[in-house]
Amino acid sequence: MKSLLVLLFPVYLFSQENCFDDGQKHYSAKGKLSHYTQMTEFILLNNPKHIKYKENRANLSYEEDERMDEYSGMPYEQRMSEDYKRFEIFYKYFNHQFHYIRLQKAGKSLYAVAENQFGHWLLEIKGRKPKAYYIGFSKNTYVNRRQKNGFIRNNTLFLDGSFISIKKGIRFDEWTAVKDFLTFEISLDDIKKDSDGDGYNDLFEHLIFLNSDSRDTDGDGISDFEDLNPLHASERNRFTELFESIIESDLGENEDATRDYYSFKIYESDCNFFQRIHPKDTRILVLSGSQAYQLENNSRSSPFGTFYGRIKKGPDETTFYIPYFKSSSGGRIIAEYKDGKWSVLEDQEYKT
Repeated sequence: MKSLLVLLFPVYLFSQENCFDDGQKHYSAKGKLSHYTQMTEFILLNNPKHIKYKENRANLSYEEDERMDEYSGMPYEQRMSEDYKRFEIFYKYFNHQFHYIRLQKAGKSLYAVAENQFGHWLLEIKGRKPKAYYIGFSKNTYVNRRQKNGFIRNNTLFLDGSFISIKKGIRFDEWTAVKDFLTFEISLDDIKKDSDGDGYNDLFEHLIFLNSDSRDTDGDGISDFEDLNPLHASERNRFTELFESIIESDLGENEDATRDYYSFKIYESDCNFFQRIHPKDTRILVLSGSQAYQLENNSRSSPFGTFYGRIKKGPDETTFYIPYFKSSSGGRIIAEYKDGKWSVLEDQEYKT
């Protein structure tokens, strides 16, 4: 009997209560940082347990490191050319997923310290096999762009930096050093730990809410490393297709990021239709409001893309409106369903 019902009309196997406008106001979780982030005691206590630190007065301070620029006065194109020559092998394997800081040969491995939307990483190329390990610094850790040679010794990663306080601003955040001249020490065993062997280290899986003890967090038969939407098993129905159309409109033409395993488009939505979409050309994380709040507090680089609000039904069953907010701007999407397909466009009257 159940299979007959599925044939007669779409059965949504999850709650729709967070998807449609109920007349109440619903807000994005982004930007609601606790004021405790600014307290020095809290910053020091919030340092992850796997990261040790010592004071070293020979290091550069936060302000000194910020002022130093090895490419100062060099045209942008030349900067990029010099950077590519320096880290060519890492560009070959990781493309433009990271900004590369320092490299080192250690044994049979070539390592690089790098940074992306989530924070700092240790990259390794060994026997033509690339791997990336999220280091797991707190939001209030600043890692110097100028690092000493030999940052890997005795199975330990050594990086210079500082602890900083972050004051949220309208356009830019204000950073102030609260403890300078530090050298952070992290065991490579802690960094490389991958309990389920799926290709993502435990520290990264904890950050983005994946299950570090399961290769397939959402149980859809695709490993987390290969899954373009690893947090949620995909469904196919009219409204998941709506959000897929919106995602496609966000991407550039011919953009294919399916092999960029460490870069994600990040969205905030409590709507199950959005969470269960099947992206085609990019990796996505669709976070609930509580997850978005937590990641915003744990990621210094604020990796968020767009918050999409609830669907508001139009005057008929074919037109719908969806508010959105990204960075410091927002607006509304007009979506029309006709002949089994969605068309989406920006409502120019609501764009800010």
